[in-house]
Amino acid sequence: MQSRTEQKQGQSNYETVWAFRVERYDEAGNRVLLVPVEMRGYAFEGAISEGDWVRAHGKMKRGTLRASRLENLTSGADVQAKMVPKIILILVCVAFAAWFVFLIFLGVTDYGG
Repeated sequence: MQSRTEQKQGQSNYETVWAFRVERYDEAGNRVLLVPVEMRGYAFEGAISEGDWVRAHGKMKRGTLRASRLENLTSGADVQAKMVPKIILILVCVAFAAWFVFLIFLGVTDYGG
């Protein structure tokens, strides 16, 4: 398992990325597939370790499973990536829009000069 921190282009916030592979087995116990998995978030709840049996939930994107949640079948833990709450993003956008409108108001009314 690898852990890295990435900054999205044009943004100031960082996200942590967990990258690992999950071995998939058939009913007879034979390994049939290695599935690359990524989990992204600003923090994680729960833990996984090398050799843990997991069940991953997410969507495939460009050959990699983007997991939003894992069930650690070995330890019984639920593992989730925490994202920035949408209400915070909305409030930041509203504040930026209000500031922008205020700046336009200053320019139009010549209030600032």
